[in-house]
Amino acid sequence: MATIGILIERQRTYGRRLCEGIIRFARERTNWTLRIIDFMNLPQIAHNKDIDGFIARVMDDRAEEQLRATGKPVVDVFFERPRRGFAAADQNALLVGQMAAQHFIEHRFTNFAFCGYNGRSYSDRRRDAFIQCLEQNHFPCAVYRTPPSALKDFNNSVVLQERFGFASDHRALATWISKLPKPVGVFCSHDMRAYHLAEACSDQGIHIPDEVAILGADDDELVCNFSDPPLSSIDQNAFGIGYAAAETLQFMLQNPDTVPPPVLIDPMRLIERESTHIYPVDPPWLSDALIFIRRNISGNLTASDVYAAVGKSHTLVDSAFRKTFGTSVQKTIISTRLEEAKRLIRDTSLTLTEISAKTGFSTVQYFCSSFSKAFGISPSAYRNK
Repeated sequence: MATIGILIERQRTYGRRLCEGIIRFARERTNWTLRIIDFMNLPQIAHNKDIDGFIARVMDDRAEEQLRATGKPVVDVFFERPRRGFAAADQNALLVGQMAAQHFIEHRFTNFAFCGYNGRSYSDRRRDAFIQCLEQNHFPCAVYRTPPSALKDFNNSVVLQERFGFASDHRALATWISKLPKPVGVFCSHDMRAYHLAEACSDQGIHIPDEVAILGADDDELVCNFSDPPLSSIDQNAFGIGYAAAETLQFMLQNPDTVPPPVLIDPMRLIERESTHIYPVDPPWLSDALIFIRRNISGNLTASDVYAAVGKSHTLVDSAFRKTFGTSVQKTIISTRLEEAKRLIRDTSLTLTEISAKTGFSTVQYFCSSFSKAFGISPSAYRNK
């Protein structure tokens, strides 16, 4: 029987989902017992001989030293940096940043910004991936530089005890966001940072999403839905990270002289809420038309439905679509359906029949034919790839 020490904060959705993934792995076995360790009790663990290994959020050098003193294998699920002798399981920051950039690009933004905690590895990795994807599409990106005072108590105030309300650097955030060109799409390092930015916008009378569209990460439903408006966010699959960490620790228990390389888990999906429900195009009713299309692709949506939704003539709407987007309303409906289908194939285990129904195709055969024609690959081959 292996006793596993779990050193993970449980106040936040992300930490609880990590624990849920570990619990799932443990329940699939008969030789794992889990023991929660509070951060305040960390100094005593070196004297605890009953624990066989640890899955921990190793947030600083002191925690590293205390865990190393146990002589037991450790899997780090904070991964601030590589730590000698420790394995790691973490999110694939490259795909998180790419997903955020593509979301804003698809919404036709031309101004972009990142707001996080510079110098903190998780934030820097997401920032760099976001910027890299934007640069590949020839877009610049503004970056918020966190004041040193806001970084000083990061582990306690941001990770362990995320507090609602104004951030310690609220004034600096408000000044920064007020000076950015508008409209702007802002990717934040995590949901509470997105919440902080939304509060700064409210304080400055800046409207979300018309002037500032905000996207977070972690999909903490409490944080996202307490914000006004609710925040869009990326589900980074913390459950999968927790499960992978447990798998890694099991390997280390069976192979005590081997430290496997870091395991990176892909994000699951982007959950769009009101904070990014905008397309910054002129005239404004064009944005309403695009949002209407995205919200209704699962039904038998036609171009006539779009004309009625925006209260404009088909001649005016089609002319505006061709002038602004270089395509017709009907072709926009089809391309939107296909892009959503691509996302569902990539991010879910839904069958092709279920995906074709969710994206408004009359038959799975028509869906497969349209997908292959648009992307040069069949839906099945795309999923396998």
